[in-house]
Amino acid sequence: MALLLILFLAFLFVLFLFLLPILYSLQAVGSLFVYPRQLKNMFGNKILRRNHALEHATIVVMIKKEPHRRFNGFSTDEGFFVQGVRSIDEVDSAAREALRRLRAGEKKLAVHRNCGTTTVAANLLAAVFFLGAVGLGLYLGWDIYLLILGGIVLSLLLRVPLSLFLQRFVTTNADLSNAEVGWVETAKPQEMRGGILGVLLAASSVKVRVFHTDPNAVEVLRGDGAAVK
Repeated sequence: MALLLILFLAFLFVLFLFLLPILYSLQAVGSLFVYPRQLKNMFGNKILRRNHALEHATIVVMIKKEPHRRFNGFSTDEGFFVQGVRSIDEVDSAAREALRRLRAGEKKLAVHRNCGTTTVAANLLAAVFFLGAVGLGLYLGWDIYLLILGGIVLSLLLRVPLSLFLQRFVTTNADLSNAEVGWVETAKPQEMRGGILGVLLAASSVKVRVFHTDPNAVEVLRGDGAAVK
């Protein structure tokens, strides 16, 4: 009886491994209905893109000082959040240094390979390659499963280059000549993202308030493509 149970569990495990690439690809296809719209909205929000650039630069400055530490962050229209910090002062100092260096032309600080955009890039690539694999498999009679596996491998290999491209031209804007770091304060649990995990991380998270004096920075693209203030 115990042997049959072990064999049954082993069968389920092997079946799960076999289906995993297909399940991953199908959820990636679902992202095609979400991520392109999110990227379009972010591209049209200059304030959010500039805050995103400053968020990246701030985290890069902090990591350079202590490479063993890990930080997370996300941006809003009001500024950005940094998670995994020890004090408000360290983030305040890093944000002001990051702003100074971006103004001095260090635009590479605005992009980072570990940005959430990398996940977006991986899903978009996996979705496109999955659809291509199914199409090629049906049209040419090739093994669809192997094509799907190949597409996943390619999506993982190309996700970082695509992410850096998207960050450079879509999700960040390194022009912070009209931006100022206002203040840094402890993040409130209700402001955090990520559900329960985000609330738990609130104790080690801070909010950086950023102000923009450029009136054109508040231009946002509506869903129909029209520019609104």
